[in-house]
Amino acid sequence: MTREFPLQLSLVAPLILAMAACSGLAIVESSPTAVTVRYGSLDGIDAATQLAQRACALHRKTARLRNTANFGLGERYGHFNCI
Repeated sequence: MTREFPLQLSLVAPLILAMAACSGLAIVESSPTAVTVRYGSLDGIDAATQLAQRACALHRKTARLRNTANFGLGERYGHFNCI
């Protein structure tokens, strides 16, 4: 027995997955000493670094990458120290 999915469902599921993979840059935590930036696979760590630099610049500091964390599709984080 084969199951047939409605056409709408077969078009919506890939769209939702694509949107999750394209989540934009966002600062999820910021202080005068550290910044955490969420970035997607399309943005990359370079774009996250630029955003962290702007956040640290508000405190007259520069961002230095401490580490990264990858939690799968669209779940990437860059942790920066503001020095």
